[in-house]
Amino acid sequence: MSHSLHRFGRPPDLRDDWIILAMSSRDVNKKGSAPLLRRFLEIALRHDPLNWGDIRQGSRYSPATADLLAGVSDESIVHAVYASREATTSCLQDLRREDLGLSVVVSGLMDDVRRAAAGAGLKPHTAAWSLGVWGKTDRLPPAEVLEVTTMCGHGLVSPNSVRAVAALLREGRLTAEEAAARLSRPCVCGIFNPVRAARCLRRLARGADEDGLHRA
Repeated sequence: MSHSLHRFGRPPDLRDDWIILAMSSRDVNKKGSAPLLRRFLEIALRHDPLNWGDIRQGSRYSPATADLLAGVSDESIVHAVYASREATTSCLQDLRREDLGLSVVVSGLMDDVRRAAAGAGLKPHTAAWSLGVWGKTDRLPPAEVLEVTTMCGHGLVSPNSVRAVAALLREGRLTAEEAAARLSRPCVCGIFNPVRAARCLRRLARGADEDGLHRA
């Protein structure tokens, strides 16, 4: 499964939230895979991602891009976030041409992912669905907070941090973009979508209701 699977929100909000990740296989090609993983990031960067990163090093909000590329290792899992199906499809087209031999995962709304793959001449061979959250769901944060926290699949963006930056936004002490950038930094993988986060934070700051939200 992927840590990018459980993003929470309205379908219209999720249509500009696409994640592509690449990794090697421990039993097949992990040894010596660093150049391939680095090449994935180089290809991904051609298509203007909103965020990118390496689980071992951080995202665009931590090391400089050149340092991040230089630091890719065999242990890396690399990621990029896009705002549109067109950018995702273009990236997949380039990846198909280069045939790096890596495992590539695309996360988004299922029908849209299928269309993006088809546009690149690809057919997904595996699909993973999030079945939501089970158990004491009354202990979860409000839905509008979950829209933001679930964009970090390892839970490094806390609900209290979201509430804090939303309060600063409401008070005019941060812009929505500054607030989103602040929340992006703890997400070391680089799968946090700062553009969508800014939109969610604006809604949270003005006290939007929770109706119509569902898990992706």
